[in-house]
Amino acid sequence: MKPNIWLEGSIASGKSRLTTQLEQALGFRSFPEPVADKGYLELFYADPRRYAFSFQIEMLRRRWDIHRLAMLECKAGTSPGTLLDRGLPGDRVFARMHYQAGNLHALEWQTYEALYSEFMSVPHLQPTVLIYLDVTPETSLHRIKKRNRPSEEQITLDYLSTLGEAYRRLLAEIESGRHAWSRGLQILKIMWDEDDLPVRPIVENIKRLCQAQGSVQMSVGLAPPANPDT
Repeated sequence: MKPNIWLEGSIASGKSRLTTQLEQALGFRSFPEPVADKGYLELFYADPRRYAFSFQIEMLRRRWDIHRLAMLECKAGTSPGTLLDRGLPGDRVFARMHYQAGNLHALEWQTYEALYSEFMSVPHLQPTVLIYLDVTPETSLHRIKKRNRPSEEQITLDYLSTLGEAYRRLLAEIESGRHAWSRGLQILKIMWDEDDLPVRPIVENIKRLCQAQGSVQMSVGLAPPANPDT
């Protein structure tokens, strides 16, 4: 199996940009975060309580398609490795927040959990390394306002704080070995409040962690970083 790297973090944490940088540095194939159809988004934003379940199930399905393709590529060895911009556990973080906010009925949450658990039990789905970009809620909100996306206008500092707490809970569960899929998973936490931080140290850490897990000899066959100074 070739290495499979997942990038996680809050909204506007910088995952997409770092995914692109790591793709260039490592020669891995990247899989961007799926984007919901405009129709789904419009319905969801107009009435979250009515459409949160269908929206989350659709996003879960789309993420599963991406995970499955990445898993097949890792098994086939068609690329040196894969990079995923937010994994299935990250999707569950958002779904659980909807449940806690009352946007998902208890029965809907049970259905989501059943599908999620089934997907996460598939062999070889597990990532080799999970990179978590740790940013403050204030940094996330600043970047959200800077990129000025209409779909993100209603995001508040309180929501981002709750999201950060939910991600810390996920990481604690992973580190405790609570989930079968996460046992032995290497986690790389990075403070990412500053812009334009160097990427080369992250690349070296990824190589080291993959070697430690014994999944691949990372020193062989990788493309050199696009810019050795970054």
